Amino acid sequence: MAEWTTPSSPPVPDGLEDLAGGNALVAKLLAQLGIQSVEDARPFLDPAAYDPAPPEALPDLEKGVSRIRSAIERGEQVLVWGDFDVDGQTSTALLVEALRELGADVGFHVPHRERESHGVNWEHLEGYLDDGVGVVLTCDTGVSSHEPIRKALDRGVDVVVTDHHDLPSRLPPAEALINPKRLPERHPLGTLPGVGVAYKFVQKLAEGQNLTEGTRLRPTGYLDLVALGIVADIAVLRGDTRYLLQQGLEKLRETERPGLKAVMDNANVTREEADEEDIGYRIGPRLNAVGRLGDANISIPLLTTEDPGEARAIADDLEELNDRRKLLTAQVFEAARRKLRWEPELLQTAVLVLYGEQWPAGVIGIVAHRLTEKYYKPTILLTSASEEYSRKEGDSEDQEALTRGSARSVEDLNITAAIADHADMLQSFGGHPMAAGVTLPKAKIDRFRRLVSRSIVGQKGGEEIVETLQINSYLSLEELTLQLADDLRQVAPFGPGNREPVFACRNLQVSEYEKIGSDGSHLKVTVTGPESASREVLWWNAGEEDLPSGIFDLAVTVSTNVFRGERSLQLTWEDSRVRRKETGEDTEEGRSTEVIGHRGEGGLEDTLRALADRGGAQVWMEACQVDGVGAKSRLELTPCEELVLGTLPPSRSVLKEALAACEPERIHVVGLSPATAGLEGFTRRLLGLCKHAIRSGKAAPLPKLAAAMGHEERTVRLGLQWLEERGQIQAAKTGQKLSIKPGSTSGEADSSLEQALEEALQEARAFRKYALRGEAPLAKRSAAK
Repeated sequence: MAEWTTPSSPPVPDGLEDLAGGNALVAKLLAQLGIQSVEDARPFLDPAAYDPAPPEALPDLEKGVSRIRSAIERGEQVLVWGDFDVDGQTSTALLVEALRELGADVGFHVPHRERESHGVNWEHLEGYLDDGVGVVLTCDTGVSSHEPIRKALDRGVDVVVTDHHDLPSRLPPAEALINPKRLPERHPLGTLPGVGVAYKFVQKLAEGQNLTEGTRLRPTGYLDLVALGIVADIAVLRGDTRYLLQQGLEKLRETERPGLKAVMDNANVTREEADEEDIGYRIGPRLNAVGRLGDANISIPLLTTEDPGEARAIADDLEELNDRRKLLTAQVFEAARRKLRWEPELLQTAVLVLYGEQWPAGVIGIVAHRLTEKYYKPTILLTSASEEYSRKEGDSEDQEALTRGSARSVEDLNITAAIADHADMLQSFGGHPMAAGVTLPKAKIDRFRRLVSRSIVGQKGGEEIVETLQINSYLSLEELTLQLADDLRQVAPFGPGNREPVFACRNLQVSEYEKIGSDGSHLKVTVTGPESASREVLWWNAGEEDLPSGIFDLAVTVSTNVFRGERSLQLTWEDSRVRRKETGEDTEEGRSTEVIGHRGEGGLEDTLRALADRGGAQVWMEACQVDGVGAKSRLELTPCEELVLGTLPPSRSVLKEALAACEPERIHVVGLSPATAGLEGFTRRLLGLCKHAIRSGKAAPLPKLAAAMGHEERTVRLGLQWLEERGQIQAAKTGQKLSIKPGSTSGEADSSLEQALEEALQEARAFRKYALRGEAPLAKRSAAK
């Protein structure tokens, strides 16, 4: 659960609501973005009213264009050197296609992730120079490739660098170094990704038309590629970057490229409705898959071919790679979570650093991003470097074994800067504030974890890292409509620099839910408001998450979905927070809570009885009984001054909801062991509760069952599946209620299901142990948020 904040709402300038089609909410959103007049709003909303910066504003661009023009006129071989991510693929395709149209003798090279990694590799470049390449044009790379560029210069070959990554302390000796990072801060070209720089390069190159007879270059024909690169590289949507994406999305919707058509068909994207979300979640991952798990050089013919048959064949290859990417990502994510279940102390550092010897290098960046979202802390995942990669990094048999990794960060924490603080212990590193790559000896992982965490803590000035969620406005469920979704598209495209608006609805309840997706990893939840209105909400990657019980507030984003030509409203679950039952007030404003441990005071049961006898104290205890102590479950808790934890909760999320319901000033930690901690005790008690439900003939609410078991709902669901497979019960789910009947057969539970249940129980034991060893989780969760 994040800390919810509401941005200041400056006055809406005169005329802004009219410009927004009479929609007061859209006008309010524009004002929140800092737009202070109709004159500011018009070019933001309408690309036709925007005045783009000239290409030559980029340092060295004219010099670089002049060198490539000269190469075309003299018939020199031009090598376009790109990169394997989507930004690199689209940059390469754009430059190759443009140069071909201008009659250039052009070839291309996209590095292989596993064998070469990012940047210009001299071993491969030397081969091209031996074959007669006369000039090299890089895109989305090159700014840090000092040695290969110097060696090319020694061979008499010029290198023109177009890149957008952070500038190193020493720039390479390139003929031209074109990079928006060389511009003043807040320059309209300052946030261009690699494909944006390539587009500006081609724009200027097009001014020298007819370098060979019959050519006619129209740069706007490449805007569909530009849109892909901007979104996939998560570029900040400001100035020309937003303008190019607005134009590029229009071009994408009418693209004639057979390759893009085939990829969109495979991804079930309605071309006429394609938007930035389609690129980010459907098109981009397929192109990224070939760079992560295959050879991204095949993406260039995919994006440039005019042959539908060739395009379809390559797009189908990408589809297979994307399926493999999803499988590997799920496997590594689960392996990482399993490691954290067994070693929960790894979560205590400011940066989560995990190592898996066999984790595929191509997907660890994706998994790092997912872990960053789940735990809201910078994450670095490391795996063993291949022999070929180690040779590239200068490793040899007598040196230490190397690991390579991918880092992802959270807002306002610069992970690359934190890594750079310890460059002396690294083989190599590079990146930008939100993502980085790193190579280091395996023996130094533990020390690196401590030091990079110290750097991140320093960036926060020692303050706790707290996730925040900006709520743009509070609306009722009735106000969340398809018309609203259409109106919000005026402010789109969304992304960094123009975050998608988040709206919150108060006093909701879950009426039903179901797992969706091929593996049940997502939830479709129906929520009901105080006026009985209801809406379906999609909660991605939440198959194992517990739904809030009782009354809660919900934060959502609002968009449209197109299925079989039908447009519908789509709400996406962003966050929720419980509300106090008596007052209906939210629990966002808390107060610091004193935590008192009682583990060293002798008999824990006697301690618990003494605490229970104190006036104003409320005992929370589940799956455990102590004579003379009247305890409550999580569902029965009410506001109190003192909360006594007879047993400890199974997870942070359960603790969080309980503390939000109680808001205690003081927490007493006793920490008796529940009867359901181990597999035998868990299944025995669960079977007993199921038999009671069968005898009573009443449906069993899942939240009540979870509270009686002292576990999370997902763990109870696993237990019910385990009992079903053994033939001891039959369970049918309706919403959050379970209809339980006697079993009809006998059998054995699948070993993988039993392992999953064992791991869930171990995760609960690990959290309880963690909470007892250091009471920080209790203090953090009860502190003001």
